[in-house]
Amino acid sequence: MLRALFLLLFLLASPAAALAQDDTPPPISITSPDTGSTYAFGSLKSRSLYWSARDHMLIARVTYTDSDALENNSPQDDTMEFRLPGITFDNTKGVFSATSAKGEVIPVAHMKKTLFLKTIEILPNARVRVIRERSTVTVILEAISPNDPAMHPSPTNPDGEHKVDIRQILN
Repeated sequence: MLRALFLLLFLLASPAAALAQDDTPPPISITSPDTGSTYAFGSLKSRSLYWSARDHMLIARVTYTDSDALENNSPQDDTMEFRLPGITFDNTKGVFSATSAKGEVIPVAHMKKTLFLKTIEILPNARVRVIRERSTVTVILEAISPNDPAMHPSPTNPDGEHKVDIRQILN
């Protein structure tokens, strides 16, 4: 019971939870047209985003491994790619964005440069969900506007922390 309560408090306090707090879908929800199949007992090893300049497409690369299921030293990795259509890239700003049904342009990720590498980092107002049901894998990108009230701390709390009074919840 206490563990479930702490999980609930964590979900309420995290910005990503704002994407799923009510039944209305987020303004941006892009389900990849691609599906994958992987090990039934595998575990998620890695996930990343990359931009295909040739296809003008954001792609999620997901890798599952069966290393936990095997007792020998020869684990197998299964890497899949999922296209995320509708994402545009502003090369001058290094920002990836999508347009909502209402015509609002919402940034979802940005290009991050470190020494010799460029990676794509998802923004706090977005998330990439990797869903595996049995052995079938799908990927969904969801985002809300960065100006959405769920993305900003309460004006009554100037330090930016979301504080929850456990006594109010329990009573």
